Amino acid sequence: MTGHCTGVLILSSRAGGAYDEVIESIKTEVARSTELRVQYLSSATAIWKPNETPSLVVTVGVDAASAAMQGLDPNTPVLSVLIPRAAFDTLAAAKKEGRRPSGIYLDTPPHRQLELVRQLLPQARNVGVVLGNISSRDKDTLKSAARDRGLNLVSDLAQRDSELYPALRSVLSDSDVFLAVPDPVVINGSTAQNVLITAFRSQVPVIGFSANYVKAGALAAVYSTPRQIGLEAGQIIKAQQRSNNLPNAKYPRYFSVGVNASLMRTLGMPVADEQALEQRLLKAE
Repeated sequence: MTGHCTGVLILSSRAGGAYDEVIESIKTEVARSTELRVQYLSSATAIWKPNETPSLVVTVGVDAASAAMQGLDPNTPVLSVLIPRAAFDTLAAAKKEGRRPSGIYLDTPPHRQLELVRQLLPQARNVGVVLGNISSRDKDTLKSAARDRGLNLVSDLAQRDSELYPALRSVLSDSDVFLAVPDPVVINGSTAQNVLITAFRSQVPVIGFSANYVKAGALAAVYSTPRQIGLEAGQIIKAQQRSNNLPNAKYPRYFSVGVNASLMRTLGMPVADEQALEQRLLKAE
C-alpha cells in the first residue's frame, strides 16, 4: 500500500435504494469541501483492495464494511454507515490489530423508543418486549431507560423461532404497549406481520423501529432515514478531514417519527402530529 492519501472513498455494498440515498445525502452535506469517490462492491464475497490509499473510507451497508475491514491497511480510518449495531459489533470484534472502526448504527437507541412510548401513550405503565439472543444484551439498558421514564419493562427471551409465540403471548398479557426491537429471531420477514396481528388481538399497540413497520400496522416508530444518516456521515467526514479524528461508533443523531393515523383513529386516540413528537423527543435527548 504505497502512494499518498487521496480524498475520501465511499464504498457501497450495492447500488440503488437506501444505499444511493445515503450517498446522495453525504455528497450534499460535504459539497465542495472534500474530494469524494464512490465505488460499488462487485460482489459480497469479492476480495476488495483500493487502488490508492484513501484518507478515509466510508462504507455503506454490511458487505462493504466487511470488505473494507478485511482489505484495508489498519491505519486507514473507516466509518461504517447503514449497518445494524449487531453486525458492526461482530465485524469490530474480528477487526485487524490496530484498527479502531467508527460507525453510525442503523438502529434506534432504546431510550429514544421508550421516550416515544412516554410521549405518545402517557397512561402506559408496562412496556412488553421479547428479546432474542442478540437483543438480550440490551435488557439492562432497556430496563433502566424504562425506569427513568416511569415505565416498567416486562420482558421474555425467545432464543429460537419456536419460543417466540409463547414468549410474545406471556409478555402481551401483562403489557400496555409492546416494543419491537431489532432482533433476527423476534422480528424478521416471516414473523413481523404475525407479531403485529398477535399484539392487535391482545389490544396492545406496537411501537416499532422502521417506517415500514408503521405501514404494516405498528402504532408508531422512531427511526433514522438514509438521508438523515447520510447528513450525519457528511458532518463526521468534514470534521475528520479537519481533525483526523473519528468518533466512537454511535447511534444516529437525527431521527424521524412515523405514526399510523388510521390505527390511532381505530383505537379512539387523537392523531398525533409527527413533527411535534419529533420536537418533544429532541428536547428529551
